[in-house]
Amino acid sequence: MKTHLAKFTVILLVIISSCSKEYELNKSIYIPDKDYPSLPAYTEWGYNTFGALYDREPFVNSDLRVPSKIVCTGGKTSFSLKGHIGESRYYYYESNEKPIILNFDLYGFVPVSFSNLIELNDTIIDLTNPLCKVSLTLDTVKYNVTVLNGSLNFKRAQNLMVDKQQYEIILSGVFDFQALINNEPTSITMGRFDLGIANDNFFKY
Repeated sequence: MKTHLAKFTVILLVIISSCSKEYELNKSIYIPDKDYPSLPAYTEWGYNTFGALYDREPFVNSDLRVPSKIVCTGGKTSFSLKGHIGESRYYYYESNEKPIILNFDLYGFVPVSFSNLIELNDTIIDLTNPLCKVSLTLDTVKYNVTVLNGSLNFKRAQNLMVDKQQYEIILSGVFDFQALINNEPTSITMGRFDLGIANDNFFKY
């Protein structure tokens, strides 16, 4: 009886440890930029944060939402950033903030699994290239975006291993562009992201 109890205790501790480790890896860790504290600092540790200035207003992720998803379908890969415009204490979503989704469609790049995202390491994408389309959803209204200039730079793609097994790909980089959004000249500047991509936010169909 004591042997069975000991085995059960060990298994329970392993499960709890595994769940705790997964939670720690999935949550967002916000470290403010020393010069622009309304934005997260640029990091490459899988902190699950992103930020940019949307015509000088902070556009950042919320702890209550999945900050990023990658969806592969129809011969393209969509890289989306989901957050809100406006500063908020602790970066939680509040009713007076405007929800926003910024989406980059990369045509011709269709990874088989999230592991293949490692191919994005040190990749700069010209957002005026016809093989890249940008769209934006603001307050549930989707707008087409005509990019005038700018780029999306995946500065680093790296494997995160847990217990000698691949857990996720960490994508870190920067973006910056000018565009016509709903025919309004708009600048999205100082963009940076540090995101973990795994089976829970990578979709292929």
